Amino acid sequence: MLIRRVGVLVALSISLAACSPQEVQPDSESAPSVSSRTYVQRNTNAAPRVQSRYRSNYDEDSASQPRRQTQRARPNTHYAPVRNQAAAGRVATPTQLGSAGGDRTYRGQGALTQLPDHIAGTLRARGFSEAGMGAYVRPANGGAPILTAYADTPRNPASTMKLVTTYSALGVLGPDYRWPTELYISGPINGGTLQGDVTIKGYGNPDFRERDLRQLVQALRARGIRHIAGNFVIDTTYFNIGYSAPIDGNTGAAYNAQPEALLYNERGSCYTVRGKGNQVQRVCSSLPRSPADLNANLFGDFWRMWNGEMGGTMEGSLHVGSVPGGSQLIQTHYSNPLRDVIVEINKDSNNVMARQLLLSMGAKQFGAPGNTQKGAQAVGQFLESRGLRFGNLRIENGSGLSRIERISAREMGEMLVDAYNSPYRSDLIRSMGVIGVDGTVKNRLRNLAGRGSFKTGTLRDVRALAGYLTAANGQPYVISIIHNDGNIRGDAKQAHDQLVEWVYTGGR
Repeated sequence: MLIRRVGVLVALSISLAACSPQEVQPDSESAPSVSSRTYVQRNTNAAPRVQSRYRSNYDEDSASQPRRQTQRARPNTHYAPVRNQAAAGRVATPTQLGSAGGDRTYRGQGALTQLPDHIAGTLRARGFSEAGMGAYVRPANGGAPILTAYADTPRNPASTMKLVTTYSALGVLGPDYRWPTELYISGPINGGTLQGDVTIKGYGNPDFRERDLRQLVQALRARGIRHIAGNFVIDTTYFNIGYSAPIDGNTGAAYNAQPEALLYNERGSCYTVRGKGNQVQRVCSSLPRSPADLNANLFGDFWRMWNGEMGGTMEGSLHVGSVPGGSQLIQTHYSNPLRDVIVEINKDSNNVMARQLLLSMGAKQFGAPGNTQKGAQAVGQFLESRGLRFGNLRIENGSGLSRIERISAREMGEMLVDAYNSPYRSDLIRSMGVIGVDGTVKNRLRNLAGRGSFKTGTLRDVRALAGYLTAANGQPYVISIIHNDGNIRGDAKQAHDQLVEWVYTGGR
């Protein structure tokens, strides 16, 4: 068993970082010129490449997440003891996906093949190219599209890509899927002293937080342990991901946080551990970026809880490696179900959590360690099982915070039509922002408040909107808008909102 020491000693100061809540999506990216090139993973340490036409570029130049402004109500976390390693086996069991028997993507033209005149006029008045806005509108329950304007051009979808990731996760992982996080001990317990290590192993939980760690630490204390003679070991081997620089150079931005098999507090905490005992001072500085920072972050909270709150002591230090052979699993914490996790991903446009989903799908379908290529393969496998063959789809990290990811407005719309007619309709729609009510569309289209559920996408040179609208006549429609333009600004939303209103009034 190999363990790598990361140089954080108990007696040394550990500076940990702050992740201040923020809802702003980065407005700092450019969409490259569209190419039909297939992007392939270049990670030489990853598992053997899985052959698929859905490729993933491993240069993940943005692991990301905008922290939410407010804490959304969350159901009570299931927490029960596990006596064996069944959880580890469950997360690796592939989902059997059937075949839809060919391509079911609707390829025909709509009643209109160009944008309505008043919408095209709005674009021209603001200096936008009409051809830069791809739009696809189709009845959600089937039927011919009413609009297919520039709908087949592959474009950068920004955060609307999260709809592809979350819908696929519902099919691959399942709405009730819960991520385990396991706590192990190695060595005997003699007179309240653990003569060995404490190991925590993650399986990609996107939402593992301080209160969840505290439950595991309490379970450790309940074993009668007062002193740990060994080390605190962090096992992140369920994912194989490398650190990459932020795409916009803003290393302190919350949306540039990176994923990890044991992601803690979305890479945010506020404190400094200054030594042994209870010497813990809360300090908020910069956001941790590297895996070493994340591990120190987790260790710091463990140390504060164990030494400060529970009166324990510990001799060892922080190590990173795999669970030592012969270790005893003493507790497993389970996350909230996926159907609840995707609410935060889509309503709040949480990037790092979306990336956790992609990696989790890859590990589940093709075995650990999960990586982005396996995740992209899992998404493509699920879509093809639904009869959706998308030649324009390019996946880099599944969050949309990317210069590489591509999909056409038609493909996004067809996926939403399929989702509407699938067993996952209610879970996907519940996860999306309700126009004029909440999420990233809270302040848009208030005249139509409650009539539709949408996901937005915002990057430099990119604005996108995709989701469902119930028209005035009660007909549900899918609307997909992907707008790429080098001159694009916030006022491009006016044309998008006009299109939504046009659909609401029956295309008049």
